[in-house]
Amino acid sequence: MKEFACPRCEEAVFFNQCECVYCGNMLAFDATDLKITCLNRNLACANRGIIGCNWKVEDGRRLCRSCSLTRTIPYLGVERNVLLWRRVEEAKRWLIYDLCRLPLPLAPQSGPGVAFDILSDDACPIMTGHMGGLITLSLAEADDVEREARRVTFREPYRTLLGHFRHEVGHFYWQALVAETKMNGPFKVVFDDPGQDYAAALTSYYNRTNRAYDRKGFISEYATSHPWEDWAETFAHFLHIVSTLDSVAELPLPIDPRFRQTLEDPYRENDFEVLLASWMRIARSINKLNRSLGLNDAYPFELSQIVTGKLHFVHMSVHHFRNVEQKRQRRP
Repeated sequence: MKEFACPRCEEAVFFNQCECVYCGNMLAFDATDLKITCLNRNLACANRGIIGCNWKVEDGRRLCRSCSLTRTIPYLGVERNVLLWRRVEEAKRWLIYDLCRLPLPLAPQSGPGVAFDILSDDACPIMTGHMGGLITLSLAEADDVEREARRVTFREPYRTLLGHFRHEVGHFYWQALVAETKMNGPFKVVFDDPGQDYAAALTSYYNRTNRAYDRKGFISEYATSHPWEDWAETFAHFLHIVSTLDSVAELPLPIDPRFRQTLEDPYRENDFEVLLASWMRIARSINKLNRSLGLNDAYPFELSQIVTGKLHFVHMSVHHFRNVEQKRQRRP
């Protein structure tokens, strides 16, 4: 995301900081204006002392916009759970920031809004997933060692805590961006018919012995399981792209004027071709940096023409929704 500054000393601060390391000023993030402000202790989130939430509350509430979306928290009698929950909420706040920047609503005009159950698997395994707006996340995904073990087991090139959030919320927005709009018909052409039995499709996917798949047609192996999962994987990927480009804007790089225009607000860039071209330049650059440090590629993907088309569809769906909302709000 774009760089923030301490409102007192104007030195650079990060999105999740509670205190400026330069002047000691206590900080809070304003989710309405999307900026860092000085902390008013009466507006501090109740989770600030527990998990370091640096967001301010709204309308006299106890919890900030992000924390209030968590319906269930893990058992906090174990110190490890508190540490992992802190990481989970940090990732969730980044997700909510993404959604505010697009912007996409956290609750539709009808039906349930997005909510989160953050559960520890002390008693039984927890499956990360989505149902009717409720996103369930296994606390184990915040454990770097456990998450890496699962990444290797499932042969995934990329698996992150933030990536999980972006994928699962993609299921939530399929309803608003596609299912209830004129994008539903084109969706079937681009992603296939979502009417096929979802449970049966997932069972078939997990029972596969041959893990080979059409890499030109899908962004990941899991995307091949069902059109809904293909959409969610692609939606998450779209958020990866615009969020990373947003972070590039402050870097001291030689950038042409059109690229610079995209970086002013990649979340709202109307020209998908320019957005993609900008992204590919950055993706290659960060991979080169990682390789020079002896690390694996930060972006281990090749975007085929088909996958690019699916990303373009997500981009069109977001912009179509935004245009419809703007017209609705202008009505008398």
